[in-house]
Amino acid sequence: MQNQSESQFLVTMSTAKPVREKVAAHRQRLREAGRIYVNTDLPADLVDCLDKIKAERGLASRAQVFELALKAFVENEMRA
Repeated sequence: MQNQSESQFLVTMSTAKPVREKVAAHRQRLREAGRIYVNTDLPADLVDCLDKIKAERGLASRAQVFELALKAFVENEMRA
């Protein structure tokens, strides 16, 4: 059992660099498209609401819900 655990750890460690490279490449493509990666933490109840809206609207990610909500907020603030 211990060998299996060590083996899984080695596999995870060996794939860490390619994953980091893929993430870096993805974020570079986002920047080239005029987008900026933003990371934040939110209360669990708010994330639950985002997930509900995501499912109801058939959106692919929380990011899409967050972007729509933020656009609506900014538009509302600009009118005020």
